[in-house]
Amino acid sequence: MESNPTKFIKSSTNIPHFVLRFSKFCKPKITGVSPSVENPKPTRDSSFESCSAEEISDDTWGQKVHPHPHPHPTEETLCASSGCLEEAVILKLFEEISALKLAYVQLQQAHIPYEPNKIKVADELVFSNLESLSKLEDLYMRKANYKPISRSSIDVEIQECRKLLMKLQTMLQSKESDILRLKEEVNEMNQKNRELKEKIKKDKVKKKASFEEEVFMLRKEWTPSLLNDVVKFASKSVHDFAKPMISLMKASGWNLDQAANSIGAVIYEERSDKKYAFEAYLARAMLDEFREECFSIDSFDRIMTFRDPFDALLEDPSSNFGKFCRAKYVAVVPLRMESSFFSNSDQREFVLRGGHPRTPFYRAFVGMARWVWALKVIAHSFIPKAEVFYVKRGKRYSKEYMESVVPKVMPEKDEMLRVEFTVMPGFRIGGTVIPCRVYLSKDATPTENPAWYYS
Repeated sequence: MESNPTKFIKSSTNIPHFVLRFSKFCKPKITGVSPSVENPKPTRDSSFESCSAEEISDDTWGQKVHPHPHPHPTEETLCASSGCLEEAVILKLFEEISALKLAYVQLQQAHIPYEPNKIKVADELVFSNLESLSKLEDLYMRKANYKPISRSSIDVEIQECRKLLMKLQTMLQSKESDILRLKEEVNEMNQKNRELKEKIKKDKVKKKASFEEEVFMLRKEWTPSLLNDVVKFASKSVHDFAKPMISLMKASGWNLDQAANSIGAVIYEERSDKKYAFEAYLARAMLDEFREECFSIDSFDRIMTFRDPFDALLEDPSSNFGKFCRAKYVAVVPLRMESSFFSNSDQREFVLRGGHPRTPFYRAFVGMARWVWALKVIAHSFIPKAEVFYVKRGKRYSKEYMESVVPKVMPEKDEMLRVEFTVMPGFRIGGTVIPCRVYLSKDATPTENPAWYYS
């Protein structure tokens, strides 16, 4: 029984189309093969005709193996310039086709007589040549599609780079200008800071001198003139404490318009004038009658010599001044107000237990309380005591008894103003009158006679 011939299947997908056409007319003549040579080379004096390409079955193509590797074309083997590319490809093409013809002859010889091993070797050689031709075709196509960079495209790219460079230079100049401008601003800020430091330093010196002047003033003989000066200091201290109180009311969501109108429906010249309503509230609450024993002059000099009045409370928390501060804080800052300011009533409870909380708000209150306390002490020292008076609302303005808290609101010729409310009360000592500070308006006809009432 004869064994079935070994079949080798080859895919034709990698075979160049021009090679397939070429194989149809390739019918080489071969002579024979020496039995001692495994891969005999055919001669052109062959005594018999080889079978044609059509007579070779597709089943003779086997698996891809390279026992005798054939050199494949590379870019180095071809001319790199476009001028000689086609010539180099043609020469290489003929060389590869010749090698393919020889390999095809070997494949034919391996079939007569039929020798499977030789058929396998010849088949692999044919496939190697076909693969080399395919790579040559790919290489040619790549080279043909390659377009070298032209001079014009390089010039365009250079122009774009120059434009980008000019843009960057413009941006650099702009940044340098910004740097110079910022340096000038920094220098200006430094100069302003130096000026502010000098101003703060001068203010400290001035404040120190003012405090020493105040202490010296209080050591003078207590006269109505001295009382008038202390009234001004007390009025200023009330104004200073009203600022943080109003700020806390704003931050706590208070309706300032409604709170200001609690003293009555007042027509204000400016919206900012409503602060005088809060100053009037503070002055009235602080100057209301209090136990006379708290206004003894025994500790007056000691308390007024402290630069920070809170230090006087730390030295003697239960002094007359300390009792005055505790009582007036509870009256001026109601429970609802303190709770809205700080979300609790800890300060109030601490004050009610006889303490003095070291908080900024309470320390500001103590600064106001000391001048009001000093005013009360001096007013009680006169014989008879100085009387506190307020002007009723709607009364006609009188320069002798009143002073406008808004300097620009002053009566012109044949013009009459009325009093809306008293901001800081006045004092009467015998025949001497210290005018009260009032807020005036022009929108109504005042009563004919000025009038006041005593606290």
